[in-house]
Amino acid sequence: MGEPCRGPGATVRGTARWREAATDAVPLLLAVVVLFSLFRYVHAVSKVLMEAPFIDFAHYYTNATIVSWGENPFDQPALGPVDERLQIRRAQAPANYPPLFYLLMRPWILLPFRPAAFAWAVAGQICLGVTAWLCLRQFPAAPSARIGAAVFVLLNYQPLMENLALGQVNVFLLALMAAAWVALRTDRPWIVAGAVAVAVHTKAQYALLLPLLGWLGHWGALVRATLLAGLGVAVGLLAMGLDHNFSYARYILAFPTNLLTWTANISPAAVLHRLLAGLPGGPSVAHGLSLAVAATLLWVFARALPRGTRPLGEALDWGWGLGLAAVPLFSPLTEEHHLVVLLLPLTFLLLGAPDAPRAWIDHVLVIAGVLLLGSRYSLERFPAVHQGIPSLLLAGKLLGVAALAWALMRRLTAMREAGS
Repeated sequence: MGEPCRGPGATVRGTARWREAATDAVPLLLAVVVLFSLFRYVHAVSKVLMEAPFIDFAHYYTNATIVSWGENPFDQPALGPVDERLQIRRAQAPANYPPLFYLLMRPWILLPFRPAAFAWAVAGQICLGVTAWLCLRQFPAAPSARIGAAVFVLLNYQPLMENLALGQVNVFLLALMAAAWVALRTDRPWIVAGAVAVAVHTKAQYALLLPLLGWLGHWGALVRATLLAGLGVAVGLLAMGLDHNFSYARYILAFPTNLLTWTANISPAAVLHRLLAGLPGGPSVAHGLSLAVAATLLWVFARALPRGTRPLGEALDWGWGLGLAAVPLFSPLTEEHHLVVLLLPLTFLLLGAPDAPRAWIDHVLVIAGVLLLGSRYSLERFPAVHQGIPSLLLAGKLLGVAALAWALMRRLTAMREAGS
């Protein structure tokens, strides 16, 4: 005998039951994904805390010690006694942070190196938790699926782990940028100014945020941030003298050319220098192209960012996020751990509930940004891709920044068109 015929009512009821079962499974699936990621993250953090050499923190620690002795960390003779005394493995780089930064780091040298590094890493995790809390507070209506996606990305974000293993400062910058964003939303210009000024005296490329504040119409915050940044320069001059400050200025103005072909440098300038390396006149052509690319990016970002009015709500989120995405694109030196700060605009895109259905390209850009920025991959150990056309394979993280910036620009354009 044949099977009984199923009418349209049975099909509808079956579809409804399937949808209900799928809906009931979503919270369980989210819980499994988030808890699995949390377990993995805690395990990785614990392992790093026990084994990592924290060589970048050791760089800060060493140079802060030299400054505390009244010496200039750019002077090679001053390094010998400190290295002999500390006996720690550190990043072999000049004192390439703003002078005031090493003054701000001096409280950490009150502890022996290992306890100081451990406390530094724990403080970074606290900053990460504060940033997540600030974001969740600003998006109270975010659906659980979006919250789960944002937490999943945070717990699996590879630049975070690199930042932790090196003992880098970027997670503190992430917290500062989150505080500045919340302060912009709540019209607290002094908090914005303080956060931006500290960021400028931590990594000089964050000076790009000063014109961003003016472009977004926050002139009060811009004036305050400029005053505080200037005050920081004055404090650095008084505390460390002209010699250190002039040495740092000379280092910045004469940026080491070897860093422009360094495979860990993922900036647009580095991509162009590696691409043209070995060709006659390659460095000069790459330098000219880098300036042209920077000018083009400046024009593109200026057209996309809101201008003349102080954006509110999502427009402010997209504008601030786009400004943060511009920092690694304009900096001559961008490493993977610098991308920690881009967790903030990624979180905006993941938590911000759209008012209307998005085009397929919006979803593709967000997914591409998450995968390219957050995944663990590298071809740095393969010399065959270190220069020429194959070196473009090293630009995956840079493509991730571009995808993120494009997604933010599309959000701003959509809001502008909806308001016109």
